[in-house]
Amino acid sequence: MEFPQKLVRFGIKTSQNSFVRVVRQTMIMLFPFAALGSIASVINVSILSSAGFIGNIFYITKWLPHVARIRSMFSAFSMLTVKIIAVLAAYQAAVHTARIYRKNIEMSGMTGMIAFLLIALQPIQQQYDTQTFLKFAVNTRLMGIQGLFIGIVVGYATGQIFHLVQRYAEHKDETQVEMQGFDRAYHTILPILITLTLAILINQLILQLYRYQVPTAISAYYQNLSSKKHGLLSTVLLGAWSSFLAWMGLSGPYKAQQIYNSDPAAIADSTYALKHNSAWNVPYKYTQTTLYHSFGTFGGVGSTLALVIAIIIVARTSRYHKVARWSIFPVLFNTNQSILLGAPVMFNVVYLIPFVLTPVVNMLIAALAIYLKIMPPVTYPTPLETPSVLNAFIGTGGNFVALLVGVLVIMIDVIIYTPFVKLSEKIETEMEQQRINLDK
Repeated sequence: MEFPQKLVRFGIKTSQNSFVRVVRQTMIMLFPFAALGSIASVINVSILSSAGFIGNIFYITKWLPHVARIRSMFSAFSMLTVKIIAVLAAYQAAVHTARIYRKNIEMSGMTGMIAFLLIALQPIQQQYDTQTFLKFAVNTRLMGIQGLFIGIVVGYATGQIFHLVQRYAEHKDETQVEMQGFDRAYHTILPILITLTLAILINQLILQLYRYQVPTAISAYYQNLSSKKHGLLSTVLLGAWSSFLAWMGLSGPYKAQQIYNSDPAAIADSTYALKHNSAWNVPYKYTQTTLYHSFGTFGGVGSTLALVIAIIIVARTSRYHKVARWSIFPVLFNTNQSILLGAPVMFNVVYLIPFVLTPVVNMLIAALAIYLKIMPPVTYPTPLETPSVLNAFIGTGGNFVALLVGVLVIMIDVIIYTPFVKLSEKIETEMEQQRINLDK
């Protein structure tokens, strides 16, 4: 398939923007942490938990010795990789921005990371008898992939401050760099001071927003949308909006992982199905549970299982295949941080359309099947991190049409993703050829 040259040139021009370059390099450097952390998360939740899919089937917690200790190790590994990915992003983005302008990359990276932590800092007052003590914690909602965008912006801004304030460029001669170690560090005092001062001011602004309950109001608004809007149109629109925000590294009205008890419609449907011993006539047929989480997130938000399959089938570059091989296991269990960062998908305009489109197509196909009454809505809770292909099958009580619909939408998703995988490879090939020509 030949792509219009204008489209390829647009992709190349976009990729040459300094911010886009920093984002891309940052996510590529974060890929190993995302891949290993995602695998650890799947083992922790799906295999070693009694509520997990594999753990529930094989009763692993009942016969595996020291399972709690083993699980705590995988949980810690996951927490210190994918669950602090935004902190690592702030460091890497600052490093890559400083490198573009030949500034002090080590000091820029450390400053970006500290600035992000300052922004995420939350003071907590604790009362002991008649004395009040002040403790500090971090906003954990900003630490993981949902804070990735903020981390990259903080890191990029830090690098730009170093670019504007640090007066001299770094030398490429490593011996000269070592001899001028003190001078290199000394000249970063001003950009460090400016960056950390701005971070403290932003932190205070955020604390004021919390004081007036602005984030709480936004969260309540999203919660109201996700829990009370159960029509087909609203569910599809909220699903598309959630996918777009996830592409931006932000949280949307629908969470990446389904929290069954947080959806009143799902509870009502389940209660009805258990009471009447049937899922066919539940009161809410088109909800985030019956459509978005059951069919719109095959392989995680953006239906990235299809992207992994498309890469395996049509990609020619070894880098893509390495990313796919490391991503296939966690993606099967709906944990997709590795493919989001490794491809990369997030902030990549090439993948924006399929990332938002595939969940919408999947939800519409599932809604049609429910409307035609060839498949009941998903009403029963499923074990944690159930493979996406089996989620609707188990959630409908073993309805084989639901399984077939799941297989159908995966095939359609692969078809949708395929041309975009080829386009992404085409852009990368052209950019690589341009770099080779410049080096000659």
